[in-house]
Amino acid sequence: MRSVIIIVLIIVALVAMVLGGWISFSEKDDSASMTIHKNEVKKDTEEAVQKGEDLVKDAAREGRKLIDKAEDEIDTEEPVEAEPDVSAEQPQALETPR
Repeated sequence: MRSVIIIVLIIVALVAMVLGGWISFSEKDDSASMTIHKNEVKKDTEEAVQKGEDLVKDAAREGRKLIDKAEDEIDTEEPVEAEPDVSAEQPQALETPR
């Protein structure tokens, strides 16, 4: 079963490469050849890397905006009153349940 899945994945990859213009097949007389277009592969991978970098930069920028917005909201909120400290005058707070 595993080998069938691997074969299907290889076929899908080859079809994608042909459709993407990375591979072409040709036939002359009694021989056939397969050509890998390295320039197409290089161009497409460079474009993919650039889009990935842009996506990461955009995500970082949006994350920074959210962090700044949260910090601004925290700064503008009214201060919260601090809870009183537990002191010796409050024996019920010092006792531990058994």
